Amino acid sequence: MTENPKHPRLAPVIRATLDALRRRVRGYVWLEGLAAGALWLGVAFWVSLAVDWLFEPTAVVRCAILACAAIGLLAVFWFMIARRVLVPLSYSNLAMLLERRFPQFRDGLLTAVELCDPSNGAAEYNAHLLAQTCRQAEGPVREVSLSRVFNRGPLRRRLGAAAVLLLSVLGFALASPELASVWARRAILFSDELWPRSTRLVIEGFDGGAARVARGADLEITVKADLSMPVVPDVVEVRYRSERGVRKLMSRVGAADPDRDQYQEYAYTFRGVLTPIQFDVLGGDALLSGLKIDVVENPTIVEMILDCEFPAYMGRGPQSLAVTGPMQAPVGSRITVRARSNKDLVRVRVESALEDPPRPPERVTPTAGDPRRFQYTVERLAKDKTLLFTLTDADGIRSREPVRLSLAAVEDQRPELAVQLRGIGAAVTPQASIPALGRVGDDYGIARIWFEYAIDKQEPKIDPIASPPGNATEFVLNRVLDARPLGLKPGGKLLVAVKAEDRCDLAPRPNVGTSDRWLLDVVTPEQLRAMLQSRELVLRQRFESVIKDVTDARDGLARVDFSPPAAAAKPPAAAKGAEPGDAPDSQADRSPQRLLAQRTLQVQWAQQNCRKEAHETGSLADSFADIREELVNNRIDTEELKLRLEGGIARPLRRIADEMFPELDRRLDRLQADLADPAAGSEARRLALAQVDAILLSMRQVLGRMIELEDFNEAVELLKTIIQSEQKLREETQKRHKEKLRELLEK
Repeated sequence: MTENPKHPRLAPVIRATLDALRRRVRGYVWLEGLAAGALWLGVAFWVSLAVDWLFEPTAVVRCAILACAAIGLLAVFWFMIARRVLVPLSYSNLAMLLERRFPQFRDGLLTAVELCDPSNGAAEYNAHLLAQTCRQAEGPVREVSLSRVFNRGPLRRRLGAAAVLLLSVLGFALASPELASVWARRAILFSDELWPRSTRLVIEGFDGGAARVARGADLEITVKADLSMPVVPDVVEVRYRSERGVRKLMSRVGAADPDRDQYQEYAYTFRGVLTPIQFDVLGGDALLSGLKIDVVENPTIVEMILDCEFPAYMGRGPQSLAVTGPMQAPVGSRITVRARSNKDLVRVRVESALEDPPRPPERVTPTAGDPRRFQYTVERLAKDKTLLFTLTDADGIRSREPVRLSLAAVEDQRPELAVQLRGIGAAVTPQASIPALGRVGDDYGIARIWFEYAIDKQEPKIDPIASPPGNATEFVLNRVLDARPLGLKPGGKLLVAVKAEDRCDLAPRPNVGTSDRWLLDVVTPEQLRAMLQSRELVLRQRFESVIKDVTDARDGLARVDFSPPAAAAKPPAAAKGAEPGDAPDSQADRSPQRLLAQRTLQVQWAQQNCRKEAHETGSLADSFADIREELVNNRIDTEELKLRLEGGIARPLRRIADEMFPELDRRLDRLQADLADPAAGSEARRLALAQVDAILLSMRQVLGRMIELEDFNEAVELLKTIIQSEQKLREETQKRHKEKLRELLEK
């Protein structure tokens, strides 16, 4: 036998060609990225120059523009160069590129490159055929022109645009070196130097760029244009530095004569100045920026505190609150307003707005020893009130707008009751006990709590519950209304509610809150038992449906297939001499991936089904517990019924829902984790099936206790039949006795 040839290697000409192509790709990326960077720098220069020339922004804005340009340049470098250069170009990638560009390779080059790479498992292929493939790919490589791989049109256009922009920047720097120098100092060094002007403006009365005016007064400003400059503006604007950027035209004062006058004047009046104003003056290409009008403060209140004394029934001590806006206080509170001004005061005028009828203003004098402080008292807050404080300071300046204080009178709310009846349905027996559980709360204190009930259409009556001591704002309710003393009759109606009363003594009556109202039918014990038995039968039907669903889930788990998939190397069809195309479809269905997907789907379905049934089982346990409580509360229970419902049904159901189903869920989680391993999966499935079987066993035991109800009902019906037969026999016997007695009397 001849030995297999050594593993072939790529021809040197192929390697050299691919290496050259890699270098050209890198070079193309660098050229394209540098051209994009040059384009970005050129555009950034002209945009920065235009913005700075037209608007002369502040140093912060110029710094932001420079930062944006730098960030953009970094982004161009990253996206156009770094990110692309850092991408590894393997021989396979380069061979694919040549294959797409030169069809004469006919996939030979890519095949040779990939199969000559030992990491691709080439050892599995015939070495002679692989060497032949490499030799066939070597011929077309020698004829390849790498320059035909690239489309140089976009690169030429980008390089041309970059050259044009860079040449325009260079031309600007050579043609106007002074302007270029100003741009560099402003855009790069962030100098406050202004661009050269053809107009010169001067403003009077703004030493240091600021002027002062009393609050609310008018201020006229005068701006002068130097007539010796080349351009004297026809229009001069005042631009406010506000959110809306208000612009106002200044009025031209006369017509100056250049031979006689030095300046042309312009005027504008700020009317009713209340706050400091920053503005600019613009005329021609001259700009006076950063001008400011400082306002002398009017007297105002800088601190206001409310001392609140609450009504006595609240049992709350005095409280001091800082005014931060509209303030709330309980109705009946006594409020003392303590305020501090920013200046010494002479007097304070207090008005009550929206009063009907209007009240005359009151005067308040400042506190002795501290003329900046004063206080005002509202003896009793009965409704919403708005107070207006007008201040007059020691300089005789009166505040133009009064300081407003809004007081909202908060009425005492009625108690809130979150109460429910527990263990009581829509019907009760005359001897029932009706338990009410919940919470009673009030904002300032609960005075008393009681049951209110009405029988049929009679007047409501009350049954006291509690009178919490002190000013308790919350009471946990757990009380029972005994129906035996109420004289209920079957066939009647009982309307029940829980009510609570607070301690408010301001109104004619305290506030009363009420819970939901429950209208209950009064029935006989036999009728209630029949109703509860009907409910139990419905619950049993639901439970039987739960058992069926759990059984279906168990069957689904049992069908999870852990048998090994068909051998890929030798499928059954091939073993019988069939062609590969004749292989049955089941071979694809038996692939490991398909089997794993089927197992996962089956286990997830079973797990979802069991989780749903666990919740349903817990709900059934609560429902049977409610039936038991209803029997107890209506005093128609027996020890057998309580033991059957609690120990035989409700408690086992709760254990199934809270213990057995969670354990099944954990076992199903383990099963799902082991689905890819047939041995571990089979064991995990066995454990899960054992838990399902335990659950079904417990459920069937509980179902047996439920079915006892039918046996009990049959015994009851038989007993009723016997009693009716005895009654009928007794009536027949008495009738015969009467007939015989009548016959004897007639004889």
